[in-house]
Amino acid sequence: TSLRVLGPSIKPPKTVGVHSTFPLFVRIAYAWLLISAAISVSAALGDKSGGLWGASRHALTVGFISSMVFAIGQRVLPAFCGMRTLYSSILMGWSLLLLNVGCLSRVVSEIGAYESYVPSLWPLLPASAVIEMTAVSVFAGNLLLTLHRPPAHLAGVDQTGWRITAA
Repeated sequence: TSLRVLGPSIKPPKTVGVHSTFPLFVRIAYAWLLISAAISVSAALGDKSGGLWGASRHALTVGFISSMVFAIGQRVLPAFCGMRTLYSSILMGWSLLLLNVGCLSRVVSEIGAYESYVPSLWPLLPASAVIEMTAVSVFAGNLLLTLHRPPAHLAGVDQTGWRITAA
């Protein structure tokens, strides 16, 4: 509670140039960290086939770490690479949504399938991988398109350094 991760912020979040759901996905990433810890405790107490351990690792690595990279990275990396603006905040939102949907389906299906609670979840495992890889592709594409653009302070300047003006 001392970090106030799930509580309201003192100031409104800085969402200029990024998707408006950015603060929500940062909070969801912290929720994945707590979920990972809870599943790890459950695994230590009674994992039968590795499903709980796998789900715990996936919640930590994809749910927490990757969600933080996708959320914070698309906000910070363009600025670190020459003060560029993010190519598409919509692509940012899609990459975060797909990553979290894929992670949720993976964690649920790993527990259900590997631990034999719900064997019918086996087909969801490869589908979750495709969803997550789509998220990674959208994230990477958005950053590549961002880095291909000129820095914000040079927008409107041609290759020779002359400012382009509208006629």
